[in-house]
Amino acid sequence: MKKCFLLLGAGAVLLASCSGNQKKLEEDSIRIADLTSQYEEATDFNDSLMVLMGDIYTGLDSINTQEGLLYSMSNGEGADRRAEIRHNLSAIKERLAANKELLAKMEARIKASGNENSIQAKTISQLRQRIEAQNTRIAELESELSKANEWIGELNNQVAETREQVKVETAAKEEAQAATAAAENEANRVYYAIGSNKELKKNGLLEKKFLGSTKVLKGNFDASYFVTADKRTLKVIPTNAKKIKIWTNMPAGSYQIIGEKDGPKSVEITNPEKFWSLASHLIIQTD
Repeated sequence: MKKCFLLLGAGAVLLASCSGNQKKLEEDSIRIADLTSQYEEATDFNDSLMVLMGDIYTGLDSINTQEGLLYSMSNGEGADRRAEIRHNLSAIKERLAANKELLAKMEARIKASGNENSIQAKTISQLRQRIEAQNTRIAELESELSKANEWIGELNNQVAETREQVKVETAAKEEAQAATAAAENEANRVYYAIGSNKELKKNGLLEKKFLGSTKVLKGNFDASYFVTADKRTLKVIPTNAKKIKIWTNMPAGSYQIIGEKDGPKSVEITNPEKFWSLASHLIIQTD
């Protein structure tokens, strides 16, 4: 009988021990599941932070790229390139605003969970500072781009004004050159007439009264009878006559009569300045 009581007592102790172990196992399982959930949540959160950080640094690289384009713009990269930079900066700014909002939500989620730690807090603070720094840099670049647009606009106005001024000055210069050329041409314009004594008298180039000396160009004469020439280029005047006489007072030594003895004669001007120094009209009589 005593042996039976001992067996029953041992069984009760063993049953109580098994029941306690089962409860502990259940509590451990719950705790493990909770820790696993917290770990997965923390891992997801850290992954989100890493993705967000990568996105922010990508934005920073994009800003640096736009800054490089802004400073390297040449004359060939005009309004289209500046508009592209402005559009890109606006897109980056929108993305940073979205990142800032996402970061705020993540921070609020950490505080609500009560699992905030120093590493997470430091990371979030650094990301926030990075976003603010990028927003500030974007504002600076937009300001510089605006100043660049104003500066380029001023340059365009200056170029337009300079072109107009050059146009006016060129027109004035061309007009002055034309006037100078016209004056030079007028100063170097000379006239010569070739004809028989009768023809010269008929056109008023020669005048001889009874028992008087012959006068040259003393009255009204027909100016259209003369041939107009430039003394700078006039070197030889052919007459197609075997015998000629020069009536106007042309300085000796400034010309010579050339041609075969029995052939047609020509007047060769050897010193144009001297030849035309006394008169701008030359009258040659052919017989």
